[in-house]
Amino acid sequence: MLGQLSLGVINGVLSAIYLSIIGAPFPIVLAVIAFFFSLIPLVGTLTGSTLIVLVCLIPGLGSPGVALAAGIYYLVYMQIEAYFISPRIMSRAVSVPGAVIVVAALSGGALLGLLGALIAIPVAASLLIIYRQVIIPQQNER
Repeated sequence: MLGQLSLGVINGVLSAIYLSIIGAPFPIVLAVIAFFFSLIPLVGTLTGSTLIVLVCLIPGLGSPGVALAAGIYYLVYMQIEAYFISPRIMSRAVSVPGAVIVVAALSGGALLGLLGALIAIPVAASLLIIYRQVIIPQQNER
């Protein structure tokens, strides 16, 4: 949970800064939306960013240019979060290597969809704990 909270804070702060720069309507409110949606593992950032881009498209509030700039920003941010930020934060939070987190999330999502993606990291962490605490000590006894 601490890892998701860290990702949410990063997304919220960066969103507030960028949305203020591009002149999006209600940048602080949209940043709070980005923060809360980022607390949902794997699909939260996508859902929140879609909502923010749609708000930027509302006539009278935003413009297509602002919505396009926000959409491009969130596409880039999601890639950076998925491949750099999230594995580093999650590897510290659950002591699982970053490569295992990425592989577990992708394979869990491919096998069981959204539910598999949500439970993949805890399952990978559990398997690593079993390996480190049960299998390796048994092999050392032999």
